[in-house]
Amino acid sequence: MKRFTMLTLALAVVAAGTWLARSYALAAGEPYAVGAVVSESGPGSTLGRPEADSIQLAVDEINKNGGVAGHPLKVTIIDDESNPTNAVNAVRSLLDQKVVAILGPSLTQTTLAVVPIATQAQVPLISMGSSAQIIEPVADRKWIFKVPITDIHMARLIAAYLKRHNQTNVAVIYRDDDYGKSGLAHFEDAGKPLGISVGDSEAIAATGTDATTQLTHVRAANPQAVVVWTTLPSAAVVLKGYRELGLQYPLYYSDGAATGVFLQQAGASLDGAFIASSKINVADQLPAGDAQERILKHYIDAFVQQYPKDAPVSIFGGFGYDAAYLLAGALQKAGGPDAGKLRDAFEHLTYSGVSGTFRLSADDHNGLSSDSTVLTAISGGKFTIAR
Repeated sequence: MKRFTMLTLALAVVAAGTWLARSYALAAGEPYAVGAVVSESGPGSTLGRPEADSIQLAVDEINKNGGVAGHPLKVTIIDDESNPTNAVNAVRSLLDQKVVAILGPSLTQTTLAVVPIATQAQVPLISMGSSAQIIEPVADRKWIFKVPITDIHMARLIAAYLKRHNQTNVAVIYRDDDYGKSGLAHFEDAGKPLGISVGDSEAIAATGTDATTQLTHVRAANPQAVVVWTTLPSAAVVLKGYRELGLQYPLYYSDGAATGVFLQQAGASLDGAFIASSKINVADQLPAGDAQERILKHYIDAFVQQYPKDAPVSIFGGFGYDAAYLLAGALQKAGGPDAGKLRDAFEHLTYSGVSGTFRLSADDHNGLSSDSTVLTAISGGKFTIAR
């Protein structure tokens, strides 16, 4: 790896009771080794950097409560540079360190590359990638869990809004990798029962620098709306070409673009576009009594204070924050780091976090529902709830 950071941190949850010592149990106070693989550099850096920050933020917070049954967590964070081969090497390195679980990777394509390795090693992996194929079919993904709500839910969110606004002839520009291809497929599936058809679909490289060709094809197809399923930097490339060509179709982005960094970079040119998101980007607009309001405010304030260089907050940082807390909860429920018991504990875990309320089960290794999603409209350089 080009870069890795060793963080010796205590991961804490309030003990609900005591657990019996087992032959595999570590001595009191001895740390549990945990790995994290994130895209701190490369095309996925706008995801991985806040994820790394937020893993440490969550750990630092719950340190104060004494660790998991008194055990600190020794975390090794490795930057995979948004590269699947590097992610594979990182996971193998972490497994050599006898980690009890792995947080990450950040991306769909890097996660899919390491799923077979974690599965063979029988070590729980808590991905921060988007695609449903990361955890499906569950029978083949017994050791794999994930934090972001699946792209199936996000596809349904966008499709439902399009239907309500009578925009049924759609063009899609998708990132030319597992994330984009999966998103396109799920959007098509979500749209069919609503009478929404994809008249044109165009691929763009994650590091593409020009979208003129794709947008020229879109213009020729003359859709009623354009859906863009990608992340930065290509999300900004599409927007730039869209404005330069003077296109007027409503523009919808997947949650891969749901970061305030995009709004800062784009300025007024993004006004009028729609972006699928979790509630974090509209935390100040939630109705009184919303179940997530308190945790969102806490996380946003803490992140901005401690990591101003990586502000504003994004859904991606929330993934890292929730991943650390999910692991803490599973370790507590399992009564220690035994791999089989830890895996089983994940399947019986309920946790209310930044990304929503997780209700994991043997049939659902994500556990989020559509009530944690919101379609946002960009107005005045800010996320607003789309009406």
